[in-house]
Amino acid sequence: MGVEERESRSRQQEAALNEHYRLNHSRTVYRGRVIDLTVDRITMDSGTQAVREVVVHPGGAAVVAVFSNGDVLLVEQFRYPMQQSLLELPAGRIDPGESPEETAARELEEEVGFRAGRLEKLAEFYTTPGFCNELLHLFLARDLEPGRRAGDEDEDLSVHRYSPEQLEKLIRRGKIVDAKTLIGLHLLLTNEELRAP
Repeated sequence: MGVEERESRSRQQEAALNEHYRLNHSRTVYRGRVIDLTVDRITMDSGTQAVREVVVHPGGAAVVAVFSNGDVLLVEQFRYPMQQSLLELPAGRIDPGESPEETAARELEEEVGFRAGRLEKLAEFYTTPGFCNELLHLFLARDLEPGRRAGDEDEDLSVHRYSPEQLEKLIRRGKIVDAKTLIGLHLLLTNEELRAP
C-alpha cells in the first residue's frame, strides 16, 4: 500500500472509532519504508482526553509449509529489535497490489525456495493491537515443490526442516518465541485434520 492508502482508515474502522471515541486531531509523525507512526488526540466517551500512538502497517502473510511426511519449514534469522536469532514461519509484508495469498506464495518461494501446490487460509489476526494495526494472514501450504529461493538483500536467513515431534520440543524448551509461529504451529499440531497429508 502507498503512504496515502496506509494512512487512511476504512469506513468500518471510522465507524468503530466514532462509536467509542471522538478523533480531535491526527498527525503522521513518521513515514517509513515499512511503517508509519500516527499520533491521534481523542476524546473518550467519558470525556477524558487521551493520546493514542498507532503504528500503521500494510499487513502481512505467513506460511505453515508442510511436507507430506508432516515436516515443517522454518527460517532462522537475526531480528535486530531483539538482538537475537529467532525461528519463524516464512512471512512478509503485503506489497502494493498484492493479495494476502500472493504475498504468502511469494514469501514461501523467496525465503525457503518452495512453491505450494495447495495454499489454504488458516486464520488472520492482529499481531499487536495495543499500538499497531497490522493484520497477519496465516496460510497452510501443501504439495510443496522446489522453487527459486531469492531472499531480500537485507535479510540473512537459514532454512530448517523439523518434524512435528521436534517442533513440540522446541516450543516446550522456549526455542520458538515468535507469536505468528507459535499460533501457526499450534493450529497445525493440535488439529488432526490439518496434520493429515
